[in-house]
Amino acid sequence: MSEPLISVIIPTYNYDNYIKQAIDSILAQTYPKEKIEIIVVDDGSTDNTYAVLQELINEKAIQYYYQENKGKANATYNAIQKCNGKYIFNLDADDYFLQDKITEYVKVFEENDEIVHVAAPAKILFEETQFIKTEILPKDILGKVIDGKWLLHRFYNDNMLFGGGTTYAARSSALKTIKIPSGVDMYIDEFLILTILPLGKSFFFDHPLSVWRIHKYNFSISAVVKENQIKNKSRLINSSSAVLDYLQKHHFEKSILKIYQIQDLTRRMLYKELQNDKKLSDIFNYSITVFFKIRPNWRLIKKYNLLNRLIPLSIIHFIKRNKPNEVDKEVLS
Repeated sequence: MSEPLISVIIPTYNYDNYIKQAIDSILAQTYPKEKIEIIVVDDGSTDNTYAVLQELINEKAIQYYYQENKGKANATYNAIQKCNGKYIFNLDADDYFLQDKITEYVKVFEENDEIVHVAAPAKILFEETQFIKTEILPKDILGKVIDGKWLLHRFYNDNMLFGGGTTYAARSSALKTIKIPSGVDMYIDEFLILTILPLGKSFFFDHPLSVWRIHKYNFSISAVVKENQIKNKSRLINSSSAVLDYLQKHHFEKSILKIYQIQDLTRRMLYKELQNDKKLSDIFNYSITVFFKIRPNWRLIKKYNLLNRLIPLSIIHFIKRNKPNEVDKEVLS
C-alpha cells in the first residue's frame, strides 16, 4: 500500500485539558509519522492551550495557528486551506484516534479514486463514569463503497446523520473545492457531510476507530442552564439558516433542500418553545408553510416529529412538569 502524506486538522477552543491526548493519539498511529502533518487552528482560546502545546510547537511536531475567535466553521476552513496531505482527517480537540485509524482509512482511499469520504462508528466515552459504548450505525451502509448522493438521501429521509466530527476524513482534492461560510458555525460537522457526499463515493467501516468523549464541557451537555440554552440555541438557529442559504445558492437537489427547509423551520419552533414564546400564530404559520407549501409525505412527518410542533405551549408545560428532567434534543439533530 502506498503511504501518501496525510493531514490531520484540529480546530480547538479552550480544550487545554484534552488536546494533548488528541495529538498524542496521532503520534501513536501505526501510519508513518513522517507522512502525517498535524495542523492545529486555535480559535481564540483563553485557557492554557498554547502553553500545553508549546513543546510540540518548538519541536515542529505540529503546526499551530492562533486566530481571533470566529467560530468552529471558520477555524475548520482555515485549517483545511493549510493542508498539504492527499487526505484530510478531522479530529475534535476533546476526542482521540485509535492507533490503526489512519492506516485503515488510507488503505480504503487508495483502493478507489472515486471515494471522497471515509468514516466509521465511534466509541463513545462518558468521562464522568468512564462508561464506553459503541455508536450504532445502520448495517446496510457498513463495509462497502456507497454512492454519496444515495447515502445523503438515506440519511435525510430517515432523519439521521453519521460520519462527521472526529470520524470524518475526506479526499483533499474534493474537500478543498468547498467554500465553508463562517455562518455555518455550530453545524460545521453536518455541513461537511452535506457538501462532500455529492462529490463521489463514501465508505463506512463496521468497527470503531475513534473515541468521542462526552464531558461537562460538550455543548450538548453544558447547555443545561436555560440562559445558556437560549444563547447557544440562538447560535444553532443562525447556523442552520447559513447551511440552508448555502444549499439554496448552490442548487442542491430539491428533495434534500425540501427536508432541510423543514429542519430549519422546526428548529425555529423548538427555539420559540425554549423561550416560552411560541404563539398560536407561530403554529398557524408553521402549519401553512410545512404542510401546505413544502408538503412532506407522511413518512417524513413521522420521522421528523412534525406534528409535535403543533402542540401549544400550555400542553408542553404540562408534559414537562410531569417529566422535569426531559430535555428536548431535537434542536440538535
